[in-house]
Amino acid sequence: MNIVKAIIFGDESRFSPKQENYRKLFMYLVSGGFTTLTNWGVYILVDKLMNTDLSITVFGLSIALSVAVKTTLGWICSVLVAYFLNRITVFRSKGSVIRELIAFAGARIIVFFVIELAVFYLMLWACEGMTGVPVSTELFFIGPLSITYEYIVKLANSVFVVIVNYIMSKLMVFKKKDMAGYKKDEESSSKEAQVNA
Repeated sequence: MNIVKAIIFGDESRFSPKQENYRKLFMYLVSGGFTTLTNWGVYILVDKLMNTDLSITVFGLSIALSVAVKTTLGWICSVLVAYFLNRITVFRSKGSVIRELIAFAGARIIVFFVIELAVFYLMLWACEGMTGVPVSTELFFIGPLSITYEYIVKLANSVFVVIVNYIMSKLMVFKKKDMAGYKKDEESSSKEAQVNA
């Protein structure tokens, strides 16, 4: 049971710096799974609890606000879950929760607009332009689900989102000075460098 605790929360006495990096990556992927489940769970829960359509008409276009409400609540809850799981299990930070949470949410907002929306649409446009096939064209089926270029591009875009979120969290949110065991990792790296020199 101690190894499970060490994998989840880290343990400098048990893992080498390289093993700790693998542990962090593994826990980042696990926390991403919980984050995704939270997002979908909140979305579905709010969908089932909302009894009103909440549609508005702007310039003759009907806009379903209920989708925006469900998406926004799912995003907020998933960002909170992601932040606390990343803080506790991945980066093991002891820094200011308020500072980190604001930076974390800000980084996620940037990634949302730049990668999840802008890059996604650019990838769809490029895919359609290079192949000449509309993105909604069915390519193949997996059970009852028809797979289109849109799904393939969404999957590829998701990989970019995960990578960029990790990099932004590491560079902008969780400071090295606040990470548990960082000084030990730094000392081990300098000792290895001296031995190899």
